Amino acid sequence: MNNINIELKNLGTINQNCVTIKGSFGSVNLYFSYETIVAVDGIVSENIWSKTTGKLLNYLQKDKDKRVPYDIVLKEVEKRLKNILFSQKEQIAEGFLTE
Repeated sequence: MNNINIELKNLGTINQNCVTIKGSFGSVNLYFSYETIVAVDGIVSENIWSKTTGKLLNYLQKDKDKRVPYDIVLKEVEKRLKNILFSQKEQIAEGFLTE
């Protein structure tokens, strides 16, 4: 059985939070503005939201040229969650990976 530990850290205001998920195969940091994931482990989305969310994005990555489209952040979140929750063998069995 995979043990999962979830920690919530507020980054200063009600709308800025980091959720750390630790599984048997590693951990991942998900950064939220309100209820929206805007970054994962140093991969930060371009700002397609408000100035308030922009403040969190600036805190995470000041260089706007290094930010990526939101869909890339979401794909990376999915990939990293699978990597910490499932072994490589389990990912292949579930069809997440190919041999």
